[in-house]
Amino acid sequence: MTETRETNASTTQVQPADRPTGWAYPPRVDVVETADELILYADLPGVKAEDVSLHFKDGELVLHGRCAPRHTGRRAVYAEYGVGDFHRAFRVTEQVEADRIDAAMMDGVLAVRLPKAESVKPKRIAVKAG
Repeated sequence: MTETRETNASTTQVQPADRPTGWAYPPRVDVVETADELILYADLPGVKAEDVSLHFKDGELVLHGRCAPRHTGRRAVYAEYGVGDFHRAFRVTEQVEADRIDAAMMDGVLAVRLPKAESVKPKRIAVKAG
């Protein structure tokens, strides 16, 4: 399955990669594109930054980690938040500068910035008067 996001300038494809077996849940994710970068936002309520593992290799971004139980000692009557291991992987078709990838966690949202390589950024061409 391929998710495609179209912008005025180009089309960026983000493809889910293989998922591990077991009881891992996929966190909800948004991927947005600017002229300079791709930004992935992942909803990870209750997850601490030290419990997140993020890797980028050969065009694949892998997000993995663990969410500790929130209601220990109480019986949940209704629950929608994922608890336990989470995993999400994406095939990134844009060329990115892997050494400049940056990630930050704030208010339960992980933001991963993947700067585009200079060779794929739009270039403005000056038009000279004849």
